[in-house]
Amino acid sequence: MESVLRTKLEQLYRKHRQSLFSVALTVTGCSSMAEDAVHEAFARLCQKSEPPEGSLASYVFAAVRNAAIDCRRRQQHQRSITESIFASAGSDSHLSNSSATANQNDETESLKSAIDQLDELSRQIVVMKIFSELTFEEIAGVLEIPSATAATRYRRAIMKLEEELRRSS
Repeated sequence: MESVLRTKLEQLYRKHRQSLFSVALTVTGCSSMAEDAVHEAFARLCQKSEPPEGSLASYVFAAVRNAAIDCRRRQQHQRSITESIFASAGSDSHLSNSSATANQNDETESLKSAIDQLDELSRQIVVMKIFSELTFEEIAGVLEIPSATAATRYRRAIMKLEEELRRSS
């Protein structure tokens, strides 16, 4: 049974690896942390002996999302400890944000900026729907919300993105 689960996980990873990374990146905001989160999630999943009930894809996306949240929390905790020890440690992040703002004339940067302005849950829904091509039911399974809520938040997020992109053009 264990090898069947691992085979299914391997197939799912091969099919959705970029989407899984995108979900983790949306949560963490850092590519190396996103890679760690995907790795951590699959390491945990491979230790399971039986497949979960329901959609394996939803289960795996939820596991990656949760691992990304854990990675982000660990990073925030480490950052707060560092900042309490070295009071001036926060000034570097301001410099990187100002350089990103200078490049917002590019359409890609405008879209990224607009997506970054969405609340976290809406941003995750948009990434899962557009880039991962999950259904609202699968997204609902990942986020543990009703599928109608996922659909509504998606529509509202798309309207906000369109409005923000019109404003920035």
